[in-house]
Amino acid sequence: MTKPFDSDAIAKLGWRQGAILGSKLAELACKHAPDTVAVDRADWLIVTSHDCDIVNFSIDKEPVVEVLRASVGAGKKVDKQQSWGRNPRTLQLAVDLNEDPVVLSCTVHDRWTIPRGLLLQEAPAGCLRDKERRLIAKRYIRAAFPTAFDLRWRTKLKDWQKLLKKNSEWLQDVYLRMSTLDELPEGTPYKCHLILAIPHAKRGGTVWAQMRNQLGREFQAFWDQFKPPASNVPAWRCRHPQGETLVHTWRWPRPREPAVERGARLASEAGHPS
Repeated sequence: MTKPFDSDAIAKLGWRQGAILGSKLAELACKHAPDTVAVDRADWLIVTSHDCDIVNFSIDKEPVVEVLRASVGAGKKVDKQQSWGRNPRTLQLAVDLNEDPVVLSCTVHDRWTIPRGLLLQEAPAGCLRDKERRLIAKRYIRAAFPTAFDLRWRTKLKDWQKLLKKNSEWLQDVYLRMSTLDELPEGTPYKCHLILAIPHAKRGGTVWAQMRNQLGREFQAFWDQFKPPASNVPAWRCRHPQGETLVHTWRWPRPREPAVERGARLASEAGHPS
């Protein structure tokens, strides 16, 4: 039988994704940490579960919440190669709480679950801003691409990493939308949409006009090597408040399965969209 749970109390205390545990709860949470995670007293523990799971009315359905350990760095600037999803396993965030800016370093393996009822003991010590919350959600809640898809381009992984590193200044995110997440047999192609998200500050001017064409050529050339000869749909773009997005569509050719509305960030290694 489903047990009643005072989820309203958790919500009123201010618990949500990105909430930071105070010293009392952090001490209790450390007792649940696996032996593989070493927690320092100066570390931050951040709730990474979705808001709807944190305040779920049923303790039976959602008995635990996930926390992530974040260490405080000595510097005040983030490493560009560890920010904006460029690394599939680590992330650095510039956080400014109580006018005391710090740089947090997170690792995907330093997370574990704690009983959700512990959150009833006190309010969070603070909460990350929406931007940092979104980065953590994207970074640590990930889905895998089909293995059959990964195997078709894994041999060129180093070339992909070099391409991302070369253009990292111009890229905010790289997304791949697939026609299906099924494991297709060899010879049955996937239909994919590759989306390059460009920071808003980089858009505009003659330099961007040239770079836009260059990005399109280089990324299309990389992915064209994996498809059979076929005519490509011309590249197009859409604009949104956060920046500009380049979209290239390749038909490899269209599989029989209907397209699914599913997209994921494509990281710098096969098998793990970020």
